[in-house]
Amino acid sequence: MPQHATLLTWGLWAAALLSATAAQAQVDTVRASTLPGRQVAEKAYNAGLTSFTAQNYAAALASFDQALVEKPDFAPAYANRAATQLALKNYPAAVADYDQALKLEPGAYAHYFGRAQAREAAGKAPEAEADYGEALRVNPAYAPAWYNRGVLRFEKGEYTAALTDFDGAVKADPAFTYAYHDRASTNLRLGNYAAAVPDYSRALELQPALLPALLNRAAAERHTGQLAEALRDYDAYLTQKTDNPIAYNNRGNARFEHKDYAGAVADYDRAIALKAAYAYAWNNRAAAELKLEHYAKADADATEALRLNPRYAEAFLNRGHAREMLRRADEACQDWHHAAALGLAVGNDYAAAAGCAGPAAEEATAE
Repeated sequence: MPQHATLLTWGLWAAALLSATAAQAQVDTVRASTLPGRQVAEKAYNAGLTSFTAQNYAAALASFDQALVEKPDFAPAYANRAATQLALKNYPAAVADYDQALKLEPGAYAHYFGRAQAREAAGKAPEAEADYGEALRVNPAYAPAWYNRGVLRFEKGEYTAALTDFDGAVKADPAFTYAYHDRASTNLRLGNYAAAVPDYSRALELQPALLPALLNRAAAERHTGQLAEALRDYDAYLTQKTDNPIAYNNRGNARFEHKDYAGAVADYDRAIALKAAYAYAWNNRAAAELKLEHYAKADADATEALRLNPRYAEAFLNRGHAREMLRRADEACQDWHHAAALGLAVGNDYAAAAGCAGPAAEEATAE
């Protein structure tokens, strides 16, 4: 997840300088009516840092503006004004200030990182990715740049490259919770389920309240055949968060695989109650009802899934099974043909085995 740029602390010595008490002379003295420009700039800069920390971004912006009027080559003021513009979602202004900071301090990895965040927020992912790369060129040990570039690569489906970046983040910061979590999720996408489980576990060790890690670890455990562990994780998640229909649906799938069909139906019931338009839950409940030999209910559930998604091949397949058991053979054949036409080739096999007439059955017989 993108993180705000860290405020720089350059110039804090000025506050102590300005607070020092002048020696008292025994004769009348002459004082300058204004402070030197450099000291005004530093005082305004430090006021900007204070306002930024207090999330008073308008005041911070005014202070950094003042600092730059007095000292136009003040690179930290440009960088922190850029961070303020980023907080205010003024992304082009943030990029312009980071540009200026980089002209003044070409080797500052934090400026590249900040500009990357601004570009990413503005929807310019390729430019952001390049800037994260520049930050890493200057400082290969900067974990946030590895992580943020990994997120960008993950989002565009470049999972192998993302995995390399999350590896870099974990190497740079072994306590980086989200890097472990997202490396696990990348392995999940790559089908490396066994590698995903320990990374989700490490993320949970570092941050026990990270509920998505519980849900995702359960998915990885299902794929590795660890159904008891998956169910335990789903239970732990749903004890703490009861409004997620996907979690109920997925625990239902784990219960189905564990042959607890009544438990699966109960979970699909909860998923549908939370999200009535959840086609997957309707179809999954149909599959569980078939196992319980509740054929009329399975027919009704699969029909609702198809109303929500008319091209849902698995729902046609399940409704075909229900209608076959309800002695509605012609309708079952039609459903299996539809499933095959939508790419679920096993529909042809069921149609052929049931002696269905039509192109799908003939094609299956010819094979």
